[in-house]
Amino acid sequence: MTTISTERPEINTIPTEDKTFSQEHLFSDEFTILHFLKDNFPDMAPAYECSVEKGRQGILKRLAGSMVREDIMGLTSDSYDLFVMDTTYAINVPVINDYWKKVMKELHTYGLKNGDTYKLYPLSEKNFLMIPVGQTYAFNRAEVDGQILQVSELGINPIENAVELLHFMSEKEQTYQEKGQSSWVKLEEELTNGSANLSLSYAYWELKKKELQQKAGEHEITNTIDWVLFRKKQDPGFDSSLFFEQLSIEGHNLHPGTKTKVGMDPEDVFRYSPEFDGAADLQFVGIRKEYAEWKQEEEKEKNANAFLFNEYPELPRTIEKQFAKCQLQVNDYVFVPVHPWQMEHAIPDIYETEIQQRIVIPIHGLKIPSGATSSFRTLVPLKAGTKHSIKVAINSQMTSTVRSISANTTNNAAVITRLIRLVMEREQELSKTFVPVCECAGFNFKLNKTGDLSDNQKLKNRNLSAVLRENVETFVTLDEVAIVGSSLFGQSPITEKTILVELIEKYAEERKEPSLRNAAFQFVSEYASIALPGFLTLMVKYGIGLEGHLQNSVMVFKNGRPVRMLFRDWGGSRIHLNRLEQSGLQTEFYPNSATATNCLKEMHNKVFYTVLQNHCGELLLQVCQQFGLKEEELWQEIHVICETVFDRLETTTYAKNARIDRAAFYQEKVDYKALTKMRLEPEGKDYSYTSVPNPLFVCHRKEV
Repeated sequence: MTTISTERPEINTIPTEDKTFSQEHLFSDEFTILHFLKDNFPDMAPAYECSVEKGRQGILKRLAGSMVREDIMGLTSDSYDLFVMDTTYAINVPVINDYWKKVMKELHTYGLKNGDTYKLYPLSEKNFLMIPVGQTYAFNRAEVDGQILQVSELGINPIENAVELLHFMSEKEQTYQEKGQSSWVKLEEELTNGSANLSLSYAYWELKKKELQQKAGEHEITNTIDWVLFRKKQDPGFDSSLFFEQLSIEGHNLHPGTKTKVGMDPEDVFRYSPEFDGAADLQFVGIRKEYAEWKQEEEKEKNANAFLFNEYPELPRTIEKQFAKCQLQVNDYVFVPVHPWQMEHAIPDIYETEIQQRIVIPIHGLKIPSGATSSFRTLVPLKAGTKHSIKVAINSQMTSTVRSISANTTNNAAVITRLIRLVMEREQELSKTFVPVCECAGFNFKLNKTGDLSDNQKLKNRNLSAVLRENVETFVTLDEVAIVGSSLFGQSPITEKTILVELIEKYAEERKEPSLRNAAFQFVSEYASIALPGFLTLMVKYGIGLEGHLQNSVMVFKNGRPVRMLFRDWGGSRIHLNRLEQSGLQTEFYPNSATATNCLKEMHNKVFYTVLQNHCGELLLQVCQQFGLKEEELWQEIHVICETVFDRLETTTYAKNARIDRAAFYQEKVDYKALTKMRLEPEGKDYSYTSVPNPLFVCHRKEV
């Protein structure tokens, strides 16, 4: 390591300021949103202009953090490290020549913050990127904190947005110019769209916070948890779990495409997204039975429409009135819930021929007002006492995936529900704290065609699909709150702390624990002691690899204390067929289902990535940042909880499975789902992974 020391300039931080952008400096997506606001919500337009920089930086930092973690094009392995220590800059380049002396002098003049560490990534001989990397957490998660810089002989320039970063990186790719519209360009378009939407989210949030702070203040309520409990008692129709779902201001905690919604106009994003208190009027479409597939939890129920007709008694009346005019028979059709965006933008085009032939019939005259959850496409009908939420198809790319729904998901929904109910009947003790949110029915359009399908035919099979799932709010009592994991780390609209901090403060108060640090540790321990036994037991004993990431996990809290974990969404699960058979259970999955597997690693990756990396990893990181705990001691506690579960399972007839899974979970290196690499390698058939260090390996080695 070589050091260079010079006089530090008077300014010792990178100059930053809130920016408003003249229209010529806006990207097209930002420009379109701004004019949508000026035409429809003029009071929000200034707030949006002030939020553009924050939105750009939010996506840029996610992208840079992801690329560093995944070592995209050697961004980590081919970088030098620069440490800023008062007036001393230490850098591990091979030789400090005149060029580097000049660069260091310019950086001193520019002003870098004391204590910062940078990755210096060469773009060419005398052109490099500087990425400020703060704390690096478990699984190589680097915290990008500060201004990213591009340094060349022409000077030092701040990187303002994801497009600039991708442009510099893509210049190193030899084939970039040859490919033209390469995956780099496509990713630029996605992230530009996402940063424009994130800016809109920030702008709306500022207005929403003020409104909720005023309302809470009128009742002398000082935190969001108490506000929600107050609203529940005040209004029996208030859906507290939906309230927390809609605090998903920034979306996915790691994904650069967190707010990407390709193909949606600003008015659609604003009307339907959860962060804008999105509401959608669910509609219905009839599919002639020979072109439909359906599964319901009650296998004996032969009436495909019984579930929906029972839930919405006005639906059969509306259909009968419309069908009488057309001389059609209701019993000849299966009816599927449809998102209003899908009804307007996808159904008429994708099913044009089928509509003309009366194979597909949009139903008019009935709309079900519903609120958008954090997943956008899962809707909760707003009528008090609604028993089921509805997951519907959306033919728009959000994060990395077009959110249509496969026949695998719709047909396996009720099948897996029956299986999980059988499992939980066996696991009576576990079922008290680990509770499934079951999927009761699924529907989809299906072309009766053999052989390979064209792209258009594949669209038809994925875009008239829906799954009915139990409503989370039906699982909580009046003095409890159910909070989806992705909203735990969102900002409280009342205190502007995170929801997690509010919970831990309430937890400390309830336990009369004067030290918030101690309370935070105990909170994490109790949280993980509820969540982990469920996920691990189902994996070891039954081969059920649940997709337990933050959005699929809903913890129920009472007085700040975690009391039950609700787990939901079977679509991404992986079920190991041999293990299921060993347990004495069996089921018939939809043909060629990705859900069914005989690959242990596939099942292990599903559980480890979603539960340990995504879910526990974020929980521990946030607690460390907010309360000053050491990450190592928290991972040690996670290890103790895992060991307790594995030890117990090794005393059963599933001992061999427990030993295999223990070894898999304590490997030195584990696979991490590479979110950005997947976008840059779109032709890949499955997930992309990168290998990262496993904190549980270190914990286990200490114990051994």
